Amino acid sequence: MHATCGIDWAEDHHDVAVVDSGARLLGKLRISDDAAGFQDLLQLLAEHGDSPEDPIPVAIETSRGLLVACLRASGRRVYAINPMA
Repeated sequence: MHATCGIDWAEDHHDVAVVDSGARLLGKLRISDDAAGFQDLLQLLAEHGDSPEDPIPVAIETSRGLLVACLRASGRRVYAINPMA
């Protein structure tokens, strides 16, 4: 099973969803915009098969910011998606 993560970015929190290749919701979570929130995100991803060898790709509504930098530093593919798309 291959999973993908989508993040609805906001100023002080982010809504996260993990779906499988059939678009079935595997998990969702609201995280804070800080180190604890990033740790919560990593835990959710790990619960759904994320690993250093096969990181779950992430789509997010912005191409910049601390969360995006942390995701890229963790070795995963990050896709910035215009929220108007």
